[in-house]
Amino acid sequence: MPEDVVLLSIDRPGGYRVRELKGIVYASRPISLTVAGLEAELDAIMERVKHEAKKRGANAVLGLRIETRRVVGVGGEWVLLLAYGTAAVIEKEE
Repeated sequence: MPEDVVLLSIDRPGGYRVRELKGIVYASRPISLTVAGLEAELDAIMERVKHEAKKRGANAVLGLRIETRRVVGVGGEWVLLLAYGTAAVIEKEE
């Protein structure tokens, strides 16, 4: 199994077969609308998804989706980032 977990937005990667599904993994991260650097926040949430998949013994996350939701409450406005997908073990087809 590779060291890193591969994040894929597709469900069936060409040239690979899905050996085992490990379940849904997700991560959420609230960020202030005043925070610059959305790219860094997206990188952080994707690293958390990889970490959750690795804990389950997966080497890939299939069907990765990232959603945003605006939240207004005490302390101002926030954006909630939510990333989720299916942890899986994939292997190259022979």
